[in-house]
Amino acid sequence: MNFWDELLEDEVALSLNKEEVKQIEKELGASLPKKYVEKLEEQNGGDLAFDSVNVDFENTWSDEEDGLHLPLYRFNTLTVEEFENGLSMLKEWGLTGKMIVFGEGEGSYFWYFDFDNNPNEPQIWCLDISDETTLLVAESFDQLLENLVRRKGENEVELSRDDVFADYPTMDEIREIIEGDDEDERLVAYRMWLTRCEDLGGLVIELRQRVQSSNDEDELDSYAELLTEVLLNYTGEEFITYNQAIALFKEKEDVSDLDHVIGQLESNI
Repeated sequence: MNFWDELLEDEVALSLNKEEVKQIEKELGASLPKKYVEKLEEQNGGDLAFDSVNVDFENTWSDEEDGLHLPLYRFNTLTVEEFENGLSMLKEWGLTGKMIVFGEGEGSYFWYFDFDNNPNEPQIWCLDISDETTLLVAESFDQLLENLVRRKGENEVELSRDDVFADYPTMDEIREIIEGDDEDERLVAYRMWLTRCEDLGGLVIELRQRVQSSNDEDELDSYAELLTEVLLNYTGEEFITYNQAIALFKEKEDVSDLDHVIGQLESNI
């Protein structure tokens, strides 16, 4: 089934601005979950085809008899302005740190990423302003996706992994895009490759070569950030050591300042 509510998707006017995404990540000192960004590349916020998240703890919204869950029906538009508004709202409730509000449910439930423990894999929290509590719901955005459901109507419909990634290209299609001339599509294809988690050694080799050969600041930033994400979250030092990656990034200092990814790698050595 669809991820977004088809009846309302035409109301979303703004497209995702990559420069604003970079600015938000720079201010956070963290990387937004790749699957979250990919969803907003499809549609920058709006109502979901789902209305709830299954949980395993008591809360003000549901009980064990009906099945424990919390409401989540909408993803916010991702812009610098919305990011800053979300920070202000969280601050009003005594919440500070590396956070970003990304969704809401039924007026009194606000969903946010918390990067304080891990700048590359935020925890998913829900602020329940009805009793002024914060609830840890998931350890990752992937886990949140797996627990999304629709409860309206007689039958609960769960979002399976196949539903989430039904529109992703095959590896053959990904490689065909990479061999093309469209740089924006190529970067998206590399992210799709990572999402499929296939041949990650080959992906590391590809990204390393792109970093080595790139003389465009924006392209270099994107490849370096993606390579760092792969190393920190998926492969470790299996295919390239952190020190080798750091040395590679420092070789490109005449093209772009990559201190932000160098710092991420150094903090894990």
